[in-house]
Amino acid sequence: MTDSPEPLHESAWPEPAAPSAAVSAAIHQICAGNLRPIKSRSIVDRIVRSILLSGGLFAVLLALGWRLHPPQRAVAVALAGALVWGIAQASVIIVGLGRVPGKRSHRFIRWTVVFAVPLAFFIHLTLASEVTLSIQDFVTAPRSLRHTLVCGVHALVFGLMAIATLFVLWRKTDPFSPRLSGAVAGLAGGLVGAVALDMTCPHLEAWHLWIGHGLTLVALVLAGWYAGRRWLAP
Repeated sequence: MTDSPEPLHESAWPEPAAPSAAVSAAIHQICAGNLRPIKSRSIVDRIVRSILLSGGLFAVLLALGWRLHPPQRAVAVALAGALVWGIAQASVIIVGLGRVPGKRSHRFIRWTVVFAVPLAFFIHLTLASEVTLSIQDFVTAPRSLRHTLVCGVHALVFGLMAIATLFVLWRKTDPFSPRLSGAVAGLAGGLVGAVALDMTCPHLEAWHLWIGHGLTLVALVLAGWYAGRRWLAP
């Protein structure tokens, strides 16, 4: 008859061998060789930088646009409109990103902003239009689609420039709702391109405004939502 095996818990485990001095030095060099203290930006600093950079880009685009296409309405009215939408864009940043993650405005409020501001912009475009063609006349009108495509591309490019700036400033800052914060950044940056283009575009046909100016803003919000998880989550 064979003896019963010794219980495992009574077996003595060998002590792990300590790494050599050379291995320890190599580990230390890899893990701690390039450590440098990094000063994290405060929320207020990020907010101020976001507003100044996006507002500065908006002002530059507006000045360049008005140089090529002077406002058709009174300059004071055009400046007032630009100021109103500039305040709206700054408000989007403050309401949507203006507190530390976990203490930001309720999701419902932030999503309401994401949906309500583009809707308000479409209403503004509708009121600003001077003529509404039938969809058939719009498609067949000479250079109509070309002008709409040009405006849409410009709005996308300028909006993406602003969004890229915001994403750099807020990168890896939201572990809880990065897609929602991305949509907010997409809206804030998209307003820069869409509003600057709207204030300088000489075409006031409704379909042109809805497609070339309005849908590009919606596209940028969706792009921000999609990229938020990759760029804003830690």
